[in-house]
Amino acid sequence: MSEHPDSYLEGRQSIRNTIEDPVTKLLVANSQVTVPQLETLLAESISYEKLVKKDHRRLFRPSKQHLSRGAYNRTLIQAQNNVIRSIYTVLLLGYVGLFDSSSLQPFLELSDNLETYVDETSDTPGNGKEVLEELKGRLTETISALAKRQSFKDIL
Repeated sequence: MSEHPDSYLEGRQSIRNTIEDPVTKLLVANSQVTVPQLETLLAESISYEKLVKKDHRRLFRPSKQHLSRGAYNRTLIQAQNNVIRSIYTVLLLGYVGLFDSSSLQPFLELSDNLETYVDETSDTPGNGKEVLEELKGRLTETISALAKRQSFKDIL
């Protein structure tokens, strides 16, 4: 792959678009991943797909200031660790019996349908802010229902 400046610009713009997406903002605000960490994960993914040298992967990150390789790598490690810990948390809750597969199903479906939901509702007349509020309400309702139960596991 030729490491052309245009590919960096395209990658940065793609990451900016993703970060600026209202649904992404909503999800990041309630996740274990920070915006810089998400930018870094996205930069790593895009640069890997484009076969960019490891030393240049940080150039895809749309940071406002120069980002050293060390800072990029630390942020990448923090992001990867946060993702891994989140996965282990879900596995732990399942293993000790607080989370069963039927409890996960609504979240998996919601995750699979987020993009479709946003696309469908954006075609309807109205404000994008209303769509986001509706989505936020749906996420809050689903997650709150889980948290308010005496146990994460359904009791028959």
